[in-house]
Amino acid sequence: MAWFFAPLLDSPRSGRDPAAVAPGSTQPGTSGSPWVITALIDDPWRSHSALMLWRQRPGAILVFQGNGEYQAITRRNLEDRGLWPEDTSRLLRLLPGCDTLGQITALARRLESWPRAGHLTIVTAETHMARTLAIARIVYAGTGWQVDGYVSDTDDLRPESPLRLWRDQVRSTLWRLTGWDGRLDGNDCR
Repeated sequence: MAWFFAPLLDSPRSGRDPAAVAPGSTQPGTSGSPWVITALIDDPWRSHSALMLWRQRPGAILVFQGNGEYQAITRRNLEDRGLWPEDTSRLLRLLPGCDTLGQITALARRLESWPRAGHLTIVTAETHMARTLAIARIVYAGTGWQVDGYVSDTDDLRPESPLRLWRDQVRSTLWRLTGWDGRLDGNDCR
C-alpha cells in the first residue's frame, strides 16, 4: 500500500531532471534500457514539448497518446510547423484510453511485452502533473519502470481538484488489483 500514498509525498516533478541526462543515453544509469517519452496529446503544447524533449534523447521512443481525431490534429499541427519527424520508426501512436488513467494503463499494457523495463517520462501541464504521476507511480509500481514527469508549456493552467487525485488513486489501485479501472461504459476511446 505504500505505492498508494507515495505520490502524496512526492513533488510534482521527480527528483531527476530529464535534461540532466547525457545526450545519447537511452536510460539513466543503464545502457540499453529503453527510454520512453509520452504525451497525452489533447493539448497541442504537450505534443510539441514531448517532441522537443525526444529530439534531445537520441534512441528514445516517443509515444503520442490520444484518440484518432487528436492524432490527426497533432500530426497536422506539427507538419504545418515543419516539426513532424522524417523518421517515425521510433514514434508510436497509441489510440486507446479515454482519460489520463486509461491512457497510462494502455501504455502499461503495451510496455508489458517489452523485453526489459526502462525509463518513462510523461509530458503534461504543471497543473496536471501531480495527478498524472500519482496514477503512473501506482500503475508502474513493481514493474521496474522508472517514472518521472516533464512539464510542458501550455495555456491550460486550471488547477485540478484534490478529489480527482484521490479518485484516480483509487481507480489506479483497482486496476492494479483487478485489471479494471472502474469505467462502466466499456469504451476504450479509439
